[in-house]
Amino acid sequence: MLPFEIHLKHGTPVYEQVLYAAKKAIVSGQLRPDDAFPSVRAISKELKVNPNTVQKAISVLKREGFLEVRPGVGTIVALPHRPDPEQQTALLGGELEALVVKAKEFSLSLDDVTKALRKHWKEL
Repeated sequence: MLPFEIHLKHGTPVYEQVLYAAKKAIVSGQLRPDDAFPSVRAISKELKVNPNTVQKAISVLKREGFLEVRPGVGTIVALPHRPDPEQQTALLGGELEALVVKAKEFSLSLDDVTKALRKHWKEL
């Protein structure tokens, strides 16, 4: 059993779904610093997907500083690192732009988007 929830959906690459689920578990505190992270084999077996797909997601998590490998211990959740505010804003740029485009596509007002964002913020 995985320490985070993931329900695979058609239309989105599996590695992106694994990556998102793991990040969500880490930033929400479900997985904490120094917690063991499941192996590629365990995740691929649980999800019934190719291990290379899972390895791709884990590589990104390591590169972005969410996970680290400790010799003799294995892969663990890393201590949180905080980029400076300018870097944080830059990191969100693409996602925010995509959100605005989608909201305008649905003819949502800024208030509607803000309410939805607040709801998700509180839930996480």
